[in-house]
Amino acid sequence: MDTVTDTPVKRACVHGEQGDDPMAQETELPPNIIPVKERDESLDLQAFLDEIGNSQEVRVNKLDGRTAAHAVLCTLARRLSDGEDVKLMRALGDDIGELIGECTILRGPSHAKRMKREEFISDVADHLGIKVDQAFRVMTVVFTAVRDRIPEDEVAAVASQLPADLADSFRRPV
Repeated sequence: MDTVTDTPVKRACVHGEQGDDPMAQETELPPNIIPVKERDESLDLQAFLDEIGNSQEVRVNKLDGRTAAHAVLCTLARRLSDGEDVKLMRALGDDIGELIGECTILRGPSHAKRMKREEFISDVADHLGIKVDQAFRVMTVVFTAVRDRIPEDEVAAVASQLPADLADSFRRPV
């Protein structure tokens, strides 16, 4: 809801050839729903890694913040189009953004890969050597830490390139 004009806000989406991408759907927020205000978290790398590493979801899997962040960010980078990964890196600042830059998938020609929610989470699980249900929880922690450090327009841009059921995990809660 645009609080200035009281009109529903449509969420952007990316459509495949001639709008046939079943993974991306345009959704509209109900008029009485207002997204949570964006947080202004520190772009300090250690604060970012501490936030992730101190979460119950990461600790229970005996992971550290850097390992969890790297697995989720590299999987995310594989899903983003050329240029969007760079925009996300810049929005996260030099230190945190470098975690995306470390992903080997970004070297070479176009790397964007369409994947459904299940494949995304499974890739994170494989990278971390944990169960899929635990990988979803770790992914959510990293998504939250990232989302809280980037402007709303970048949140929308990244979410628009994810399958609808995964994009909801990246967007700010309503």
